[in-house]
Amino acid sequence: MFKNYLKITFRSLWKSKVFVLINVLGMGISMACCIVAYLNYSFNVDFDKQHVNADEIYRVDFLRDFQGNVTRNGIAPQPLGNTVKDKLTGVEEVVTCVPVYSNIKLEDDLFATDILFADKGFFETFTFPLVSGVERDFNDKSKIFISNEVAEKYFGDKEAIGQQITHMLDSGTHEYIIAGVFEKMPDNSSFQFDAVTLMDNYYDSFQDEEIDNWKRWNVLFLHVPDEKNIPAIENELQKYVPIQNKAREDFQVASFYLEPFEGMAVRKQREDVHNHWFRNSLPTPAVIAPVVMSILILLIAICNFTNTSIAISSRRLKEIGIRKVMGSRKSQVIFQFLLENITLCLLSAIVALLMAEIMVPAYNQMWDFVDLDLNYLSNANFLLFMLGLLIFTGLVAGSYPAFYISKFEATNILKGTFKFGGVNWLTKVLLCVQFSISLIALIAAVAFIQNADYQKKFDFGFEREGIIYSYINGKKEFDLYKNELEGNDDIIAVAGTKHHILSAMINDPIKYESQELETDILEVDYDYMDIMGMTLLEGRNFNKDSETDRNESIIINEKLASQLGLNEPLGAKVVWRDTVPLYVVGVMKDYYSGGLWQDIEPTIFRLNNDDEYSRIIVKAKISKLKDVNEYMAARWKELFPNRLYSAVFMDSDSKEASSVNTNILKMFIFLGLVATLLSASGLFSMVSLNIIRRMKEIGVRKVLGASISNIAYRLNLQFYIILIIAAMLGSLASYYFIDSLMASIWRFYQHTSPITFIVGIVLILVVSLITIGSKVYNAAAMNPVDTLRDE
Repeated sequence: MFKNYLKITFRSLWKSKVFVLINVLGMGISMACCIVAYLNYSFNVDFDKQHVNADEIYRVDFLRDFQGNVTRNGIAPQPLGNTVKDKLTGVEEVVTCVPVYSNIKLEDDLFATDILFADKGFFETFTFPLVSGVERDFNDKSKIFISNEVAEKYFGDKEAIGQQITHMLDSGTHEYIIAGVFEKMPDNSSFQFDAVTLMDNYYDSFQDEEIDNWKRWNVLFLHVPDEKNIPAIENELQKYVPIQNKAREDFQVASFYLEPFEGMAVRKQREDVHNHWFRNSLPTPAVIAPVVMSILILLIAICNFTNTSIAISSRRLKEIGIRKVMGSRKSQVIFQFLLENITLCLLSAIVALLMAEIMVPAYNQMWDFVDLDLNYLSNANFLLFMLGLLIFTGLVAGSYPAFYISKFEATNILKGTFKFGGVNWLTKVLLCVQFSISLIALIAAVAFIQNADYQKKFDFGFEREGIIYSYINGKKEFDLYKNELEGNDDIIAVAGTKHHILSAMINDPIKYESQELETDILEVDYDYMDIMGMTLLEGRNFNKDSETDRNESIIINEKLASQLGLNEPLGAKVVWRDTVPLYVVGVMKDYYSGGLWQDIEPTIFRLNNDDEYSRIIVKAKISKLKDVNEYMAARWKELFPNRLYSAVFMDSDSKEASSVNTNILKMFIFLGLVATLLSASGLFSMVSLNIIRRMKEIGVRKVLGASISNIAYRLNLQFYIILIIAAMLGSLASYYFIDSLMASIWRFYQHTSPITFIVGIVLILVVSLITIGSKVYNAAAMNPVDTLRDE
């Protein structure tokens, strides 16, 4: 019996090859998008799931309440781990750690390496499978463990264990023997270090980091097998709040709490946890956007599937009538058509898997922080997802056509009196939904094109192009390097600074009269703001070698002046760290320190000490910037052979914004193309069906003298109405959807304008006219003899 159902299924599909091709490709593309969205979502949800004890590990965080603004912080005081190690009930391991960006030297070669300094229980608490070596060697201060990725880069085919590497420090060097090689963590892991060694080495390597200094911070993890002990542990930790607050009176901790390690990276994105020293999960838009887009495309494909199924059912009226006369029950007819629809969905799933082989790698290349795994067969959840997707699409897309077709009466069909009523309220609604979604995609694409142009021309309040900065240690290195660079005619100016826009600052509270608020504070050189192209609105700049300016003068930005209510800011006195009086000598035009992602922050500029230089700023001709960078790298290697040259281009942040914009634009262009093509095919099917139903009416109208334009108008009237409604719904939905999406990504962006909607609507109308124009014209121009002839 089932064999007969299959035979009929394949025969029916073969007779409608165009229909099969349209639906299989359309549904296949939508399923492939769903696969990408599912893998992307799973990648984010599975952050840190690689660790066996992930659900038993907690990080010690603290809450800070400053003037009613409560912030979460993912660090703990440096001495806290050793202090509580033997005092907490139910804690199996206490692990402190600090990630440090370092230079490692192997023979004559330097490598940039992220080293994690961690306590002895690190490998027992976290899961890092060893490729070679034994965990107990981690307890030896002279040993270091490296990732297999680094081992291959450093040593190639040679054995890494037993090799010596040198950690290059400002104060000298630290030698290590490689004792183990661990598997590099996947991209959806909080830990992304290249090497790990004992925490004791951290205090040996960095002399200013003292283990009992409550003013310094590290990351503290606790392994708590029984979550029932959490309240007691958190209660015990509160005893150390007064000790911490006594050490940092300017930075008061409200309370300590335990944050589950599992989901920590995801919460960082959602809840804005400060001082999160590890990798974040994916940005929320990067998780939500693919899901929303795949749902929209799937919805369009389902609508198109339903409409085209109903449209071609007119070809099978006699088959249905004969099947019923021969004794087929309604349930058997329903099963036959459902089987055909599920077969189509199965073919679509095969196409989707093939397309995913292209789409997933392409998606990975779009984002530096994503690496989706295509190993489907080893992922049971993925197989369940595909099965559920197949059943869902087969039933949702095929149920209405199957039940609709099965209700036809055999007598009416075979008598020829049955009137095919395919264009009904449901098909019209589905077509309206299709075009609404297509319009959303097209309007979004136009909006992101406009936004990209807006952000490219955005005035950040400082120079972004033609600026390179690199890291140095103090005035001696600055003077030495500056002298070498001054021989290059392409370099316009060179300056030293302690802090730098988008790179380094401090955040401290200040007081003005009865007000207290937190501000960003940048300590810079006297010519820093001139080189950075910043605008002084009133007052003066810092004077070179002025001790008065160095000790008590500040320049503030407009935002700070506004928040303090300073109508005449020059000469105003603010107090820093409760004891340091500072006087305003200038007001700087606001600049966007957080790029396009964050609000403007209240900011203070101070004159730094020469011996505190940590960065060298180089301004060069934009056309020669690449050559200048190469020149700087060459001079650096000559002067500082034991440190890697690490330069940063100031326009890198704008390139990041452009990259995000470009990637989202690509997705919406893809969505727009697919949605429009599917909607066009659905419209074509409905127009075809409408013409079939009204052939005799068209003939009568022509006999009575109706013109081709009049007939075309009457044939298209209902579709005009559908498109107008779709334009209104799509535009309204686009207004809220696009603005919400952009607001979730950027703080400053180009809002939609009337031209955004006009362009999208015109595009969708042009596609619609091209789709139905020839079909309607041919029907309207047909000889009425052919339509009115009675067999």
